[in-house]
Amino acid sequence: MLDAMVEAMLLVDTSGSIVLANSAAQHLCGYPNDALCGMEIEMLVPHRFRDHHRRYRAMYYKHPRKRPMGNDRDIRLLNRSGEEISVDISLSPITIKKHLYILATLNAIDRRYQVESALRENEERLWLIQQAAGAGIFDIDCVNGRVYCDERMRGLLGNEAGENMALEKFFAAIHPGDRAKCRAVFDETIDLSANGRCRGEFRLAQPPDCTEHWIATLGQAQFENGKAKRIVGIARDITERKLLEQTLQQQRNETEALFSQQVAIITASAIAHEINSPLTAVSAYGEVAHHALSVSPIDCDRAKVALDGCVQQAQKAGEKLHELIGFLQNREVQTETLNLNRIIEDALLQTRNDGFGEFQLALDLKPDLPAVKANRIQIQRVLVNLIRNAVEAMRAENVVNSEIAITVETLSGENMAIVTIKDNGPGIDRNTICRIFDPFFTTKPTGFGVGLSISRALIEANGGQLWIDPDFRHGAQFHFTLPYAS
Repeated sequence: MLDAMVEAMLLVDTSGSIVLANSAAQHLCGYPNDALCGMEIEMLVPHRFRDHHRRYRAMYYKHPRKRPMGNDRDIRLLNRSGEEISVDISLSPITIKKHLYILATLNAIDRRYQVESALRENEERLWLIQQAAGAGIFDIDCVNGRVYCDERMRGLLGNEAGENMALEKFFAAIHPGDRAKCRAVFDETIDLSANGRCRGEFRLAQPPDCTEHWIATLGQAQFENGKAKRIVGIARDITERKLLEQTLQQQRNETEALFSQQVAIITASAIAHEINSPLTAVSAYGEVAHHALSVSPIDCDRAKVALDGCVQQAQKAGEKLHELIGFLQNREVQTETLNLNRIIEDALLQTRNDGFGEFQLALDLKPDLPAVKANRIQIQRVLVNLIRNAVEAMRAENVVNSEIAITVETLSGENMAIVTIKDNGPGIDRNTICRIFDPFFTTKPTGFGVGLSISRALIEANGGQLWIDPDFRHGAQFHFTLPYAS
């Protein structure tokens, strides 16, 4: 950061030793960095002023504050060649890891060429950084609706992009599925109440075949009289990174699907093992009873014994099945006092990191919401599952401006929070709604149909309820409740 500054800067510790010197200071003083670091600051003061400077420095450290040095007196700096240079010096105390330092900023009064030289070096350094990072530069004139693009930025946008283009043409280069998101980032950047930071990742539809490329943008808005004047920033091609992320995400999804399949197989095997013996016995007793009832005269005693055996073995099978289900479902849930808003934000972050972030988000949280009592991992898992289901449904229907709205409210008349998640996807027909929470029911070609049934079981284990709105006609809308901690 110091090297990027045009002014000469020296960082001095309480012993008077120089610990940092930027490039401009090295040029001004005539010393290389390794010679300046560790040097006593008085070595840059003419001999006749050194004792006075040491006394001045000792007094200043007793009451350090930001101020100019010299009180308009002519201050001289002694460079390596013995030449005295007139300088303006400003002092700023800085605390780093509980240690006090003084940042001295020096401006050579009679050496303007030093500034110009440093500026040229910074421009060269910026050019080298830009080339190394593969970044393009854009400058948006918010007043006139024009965009300046350097050569690299024009290459990212496509061959038809000009050095200066209309803002609407700039937006037209964005992939149709990301234009709404790009405009939302632009509107937030020019909003004076925000921080003016421009940050986002978007797809470009490059001509002539509209090949998709990803860019990451970073910029800052400049305001004048309360209105955005310009946005200056850089853009990097992150297509390779995005393709790698998609590959890794596909592998994670396949691994998760395989794991779910194995869990289902192991669970089914355990159930079959537990009830196989009683069912075999029931079958054997049934054959005996059938034989006893088919002979003449009927062997009532033998038939009764066989039927009693059937009843006992059937009851045994039921008991084993209930024991196994109880073992799988009724384990104690470890709950804690949680901030529900924070859990939702974490779930959204996880969803985006997992490659399910291509949607416009309408988030309505309650800052004063009381804490809930729940298991963090389980609730976050439910949220991620509901959001991913919404994204996958909108993907399957190629919804252009996909949206997900999440709201948090207090359930009227109850000491519970209610979370609503709705999307603008294709929706769910009534026949599917009737079975949507049934285990192993799915409409996905590669699904197992356990996600929503597990989500409902997790919410119920945490003292809440999960359901779908059957009358919602513009997508799908799910609700779940959780009890407050107090």
